[in-house]
Amino acid sequence: MKYWRKLMQRRASQLIEEENDAVIPYCIATGDVKKLVNFFTSRGQLKEALLVAQAACEGNIQSGHVSVPAVSPTDANNVEDYNELLHSVSTDLAEWYFQDGRAVLAACCHLAVDNIEISSPQLRGVEINGPVCVCEAKGGSATKASRSVLCVSFVFFVYTCLKAVYSFPSLGYRSLQADLLRMIPNNELFLVKLCAFYPGCTAEINDIHSKCNLQSLEECTQLAETSHADGNIFDTVKYYLLSSEPEKALPIGIQFVKEQISTSDWTLDSICPVLDLLSYIRTERLVLHKCSEVRNELLILCGYTGALLAIRRHYASIVPALYEYTSQLLKRREVCVPLQIEQLSLELDAWRACTCSSNKSNEDIPYTPPSESQKKVYSNLLQQIKEEPLKGLIGPDYVTGSNLPSHSDVHVSCLTGLRIQGPVFFLEDGKSAISLNDALMWAKVNPFSPLGTGIRLNPF
Repeated sequence: MKYWRKLMQRRASQLIEEENDAVIPYCIATGDVKKLVNFFTSRGQLKEALLVAQAACEGNIQSGHVSVPAVSPTDANNVEDYNELLHSVSTDLAEWYFQDGRAVLAACCHLAVDNIEISSPQLRGVEINGPVCVCEAKGGSATKASRSVLCVSFVFFVYTCLKAVYSFPSLGYRSLQADLLRMIPNNELFLVKLCAFYPGCTAEINDIHSKCNLQSLEECTQLAETSHADGNIFDTVKYYLLSSEPEKALPIGIQFVKEQISTSDWTLDSICPVLDLLSYIRTERLVLHKCSEVRNELLILCGYTGALLAIRRHYASIVPALYEYTSQLLKRREVCVPLQIEQLSLELDAWRACTCSSNKSNEDIPYTPPSESQKKVYSNLLQQIKEEPLKGLIGPDYVTGSNLPSHSDVHVSCLTGLRIQGPVFFLEDGKSAISLNDALMWAKVNPFSPLGTGIRLNPF
């Protein structure tokens, strides 16, 4: 039997080199699942590869013909190997579906192997009700990863209500958003952002504060002053945003961020919480003339941190645009921030040089390896950026229809200068346009419009 098995394995290897489908029965007969899966994967037949891996996990493909009454350690190892193979193939197939603009099928591939944390490619698109339903269905059995997915899903889901609130001002919409956010564990900060962003009279704001179990406007002012006296910057910013004078939070929070960036050991995670909170200041307060200087500084700092977040989340298509956006604001606005245009240029060049080999799409373009100085700059950049804690946010967005031909009304992206393929998103001036994919990625790393007006970008 060993002789015949060895002979079939040799024949299978020969057929694989010839890319001959006749290899399939040989691999199944010998139980060489990995070789058959690799054969299908190399030819782009991911569905067939997934079918083989699933059959092996279910015990429908035996590694040998001699039955053993008891489960041996080798059998257990085979099951683990098959499960690992199944997860790998399902991930590849999900990514193929996602890049083809079919996010729901991509999520199904991950859910089929109970990979909830990454089962939400919808988080990277606009179909965000799926992750909410899945994570809610898990209930008490939800893992920490799935709870993180649930939190982000709900936040994006709430974003979709923002347009409705401004188009149809109603406390009903606010109550709905508050109810959704209360379903998230540790939801205080989300409720703070909700209450900080919405305009209204004193009575309306106090009403929504009460529904979110937050203090009144007057009490928030007192708490902000107390926190400021105690040196608690985050709470100071939080309570000032919830007060009747939210613009007071801007200089305090921005000064903290500038001090952090001025140090040599600062990281993205040390400044993002404060900047993220500041970005929820009500738009009509942010655009006030007296807030011009701090508004410009906020836009620049959010643009720079947005570029770093885009690098961390592999949003390669918008990284150059974010650096250019920040550089243009530094040129045109009178600000005092610890950032230099030359520094931004060096970082962008280093990122391009060090990621060129993995990002280049045209093999005809000659590849120039990064210099030692570029490697050093990029290494320092990675130390500041750290790793993305939520894996479901890593990777570019591909919404449904991304690969379809453009509409007959051709639009050029103001970010890339290229013709937009797939869905188009118009900015607040009604003329400038970017792809919906880029708009979604931009909004996830920088809440403000690429036009530098201080208006929030909401493509959700």
